[in-house]
Amino acid sequence: MVAVHDAPGRSSAAPRQHELVGRDDELRVVGGLVADLARGRSGLLTINGAPGSGRSALLEAMLADARAAGLNTAAAQSSPLETDVPYSTAAQQIALLCPPEQLTRISSAWAEGAATNAPIPFLRKQILDVAARRPLLLAVDDHQWIDPWSLAWCHAMLRHLDRAPVLMVRTVRDTAPETDGGARWDETVPVPPRRVRLGPLAVPDVAELLSRYGPADRDFAAAATTETAGNPAVLRLVLEEFHRAGLGFESRHVPRLRVHAADAVAHLVGRTLRGLPADHVELLRAITFCGGEFDFELACALAGLHGHAAARARTSLRHLGLICESTEDGVPRASSPAVATGVLAEMEPAEREELHGRAAEIGHRAAVEPCALADMLLNAPQMRRRWVVETLVEAAERHRQEGRHERATELLRRALREPVPGDCRQRLLTRLAAIEVAHAPAASDGRLRQVLTDAVGTGDTALLVQAADLLVARGDSETGRRELATVCARVRSPALDALGLLADELCAPAPEPLAVRLPPVPEEAADPAQAGLLAWRCARLGRRPDLVRTLAREALADRDPELPLATRIAACHALACRDDAAEAAAGLTAVIFDAGRRGARAAAAYALVQRAVLAAKDERCPAAGADLAAAVRQLPLHCWHPALLPHYLAARIGALLRLEDVAGAERVAAAELPLGAERGMGFAYLLHARGELRLATGDPATALGYFQECGRMLRAKEWLNPAVLSWRMPAAIAQGRLGAARAATRLIGEELELAERWGMPGLLEPVHRKALSALALAGSGPAGPGAAGIPRMGAALPAALSVPERRAASLAARGLSNKDIAQELGVTVRTVELRLTKSYRKLGIEGRAQLPPDLAE
Repeated sequence: MVAVHDAPGRSSAAPRQHELVGRDDELRVVGGLVADLARGRSGLLTINGAPGSGRSALLEAMLADARAAGLNTAAAQSSPLETDVPYSTAAQQIALLCPPEQLTRISSAWAEGAATNAPIPFLRKQILDVAARRPLLLAVDDHQWIDPWSLAWCHAMLRHLDRAPVLMVRTVRDTAPETDGGARWDETVPVPPRRVRLGPLAVPDVAELLSRYGPADRDFAAAATTETAGNPAVLRLVLEEFHRAGLGFESRHVPRLRVHAADAVAHLVGRTLRGLPADHVELLRAITFCGGEFDFELACALAGLHGHAAARARTSLRHLGLICESTEDGVPRASSPAVATGVLAEMEPAEREELHGRAAEIGHRAAVEPCALADMLLNAPQMRRRWVVETLVEAAERHRQEGRHERATELLRRALREPVPGDCRQRLLTRLAAIEVAHAPAASDGRLRQVLTDAVGTGDTALLVQAADLLVARGDSETGRRELATVCARVRSPALDALGLLADELCAPAPEPLAVRLPPVPEEAADPAQAGLLAWRCARLGRRPDLVRTLAREALADRDPELPLATRIAACHALACRDDAAEAAAGLTAVIFDAGRRGARAAAAYALVQRAVLAAKDERCPAAGADLAAAVRQLPLHCWHPALLPHYLAARIGALLRLEDVAGAERVAAAELPLGAERGMGFAYLLHARGELRLATGDPATALGYFQECGRMLRAKEWLNPAVLSWRMPAAIAQGRLGAARAATRLIGEELELAERWGMPGLLEPVHRKALSALALAGSGPAGPGAAGIPRMGAALPAALSVPERRAASLAARGLSNKDIAQELGVTVRTVELRLTKSYRKLGIEGRAQLPPDLAE
């Protein structure tokens, strides 16, 4: 429900007809009472309703009817500012009814007898004499604020309503309790009391009100009823805003309706505050700023209130509907977000900052929960306290762990506004950059560059490694190599050297020349980071395959939480090139876990993409899709660095092609690339994926262009190993389909030679069979299979098998049973069955009877 608050002290005006829509029954009741008064009958009426429900408008309508009938009227407006002023309400009525010459005498009597209510009999006689001459309507608006002296005067009048025609009317808020004085209003009086309660407007009533301004959709009317809680005062302000903006009452404008409804409530709250005592306003501000985290005593300490004054202010605010109290903990809080907005809007920015600062100080001394305390600090001025930064950092980390990254960013930015030592500032900048990458990547990159520049002189090598790792793992390899070349020239650190060299490895061919040269590639690994770099370097060159496995395992064995993530991902890639897919996947899983713990979202996303590639190669397409989706959750695509985004797109296309979803792969390949996407080696992977897609769609000429450009990039960077990215075989397939059999044969021979040198020809998977099948279809005569230089199908197909598959197939070709093969190899029968099934699929045969005879040899 929306809470609305009439302003105390509101001046009387003409009846507000828009607030009387849907009040036909109530209007008939009050009209009948006015008619009875005109016939000389006294009456008693209470009008109840929520703030803004139209109580004052209905009272004004009664007064207008009475004046039109020639009756006397005297209306008073009670106010919380005057509850301690004797006869403040009664004086308003007396001034309207008594001759000017009597007012001085009446004022003197009030001043002399206020403590004993002595003037009341005299005043009662004066009013009854007026009513005896002409029927009188006495009205009190917002009766809940009436002062005790005027309340006694009302009770005296109630007991004598049978002596003259008087209609007494009061309006009371629903949120105000029935005091003992209010209860006596309906007791021991000589006329039957009447009561009218104004509830919220229903949808038909709101629709009728909207129709007075213009045509309205039924859906809009229903939304207006919900958003304003059927409150006429809020509706009026909302409709005025729509009228000024020239908007129609259509369902497409419902979002605008919500905004205006909240603004209307805030406006009415502000109007109420301007009529409240200063101590009431201070307590409401304190409760609002504490956000329900302070108990009442702490809120009073913030407002500077104590004892009876605090209790009275609390009661008044609750009666106004401005605050509510939880039934669970009894902690007071603003009754709605709109009320809180209205309270804040009535304060100057400097006032808000000062109150936030005082609230944070009190909350710190009271050991308030860090996240709540940080919310207060967020808008507080600079406080120059050590606990401020500690609290903000602790709360930011909690928000980050729970996925509220933008809130964590706000808190760290606020922490940086405090004066902190240089080394602490650099750590805060690094922590902030890791979080900002998911919604402000440019700011994140800038902060990391600043850290690499400013932290060199601090001697904090661990901080430099952390910042460099975030930059390189994000994919900004060009910036990484440039910045790290300068850093490595001044700071000796094996991990920094490894990150700088890895960034150079991942740049596209012909990067910008460096002003300062990077350190040379080490002969041996000095630490796990260099081991990861050397493992990857040997893998992409296709050299020393046994050493690759040793180095990669060395890079992954040490679970030091400060080890660079980028070099560990490189080590996993190297293991995958050795066909150690399970070990590589386990290493990537560890990287993803550590990246999540550190908040390195870009590194986690990159590791997820690499794990998805492994899953797709192993025909685990659901797992690949899940990892790719998780990568996007870690880092929205618009926040990926342009040089890293092609890695994701290539993995996505490959996974879709394995699912034979060519249309989906086409949509991914058609995505517009950001500027700079070709500045990293990820672009070679995307070219390769696009080539595979064009092969799948029957466009070998375009596919060949993609594969040749991919090969150009790989050769320029000396990525020679086909286990890293096999481009020659699919290019041979394209050439075979185009009829260029001899060119295709040269590529196949080159690829097989490199694979044999690497010692694992089986890593080329079924592409051998595809390439040779393409040649078989394209070749004829001397250029066909079996001609000079072109291998025969039967002879080449076994090369497509991995070493374990080839051993199992060889024993099966000799006639051994699955059980015998299992005993020979020392594995389970189930493992043998799986290896043979893969072998049959790769060789394109139905079973062991069709195994090539040369396998038995």
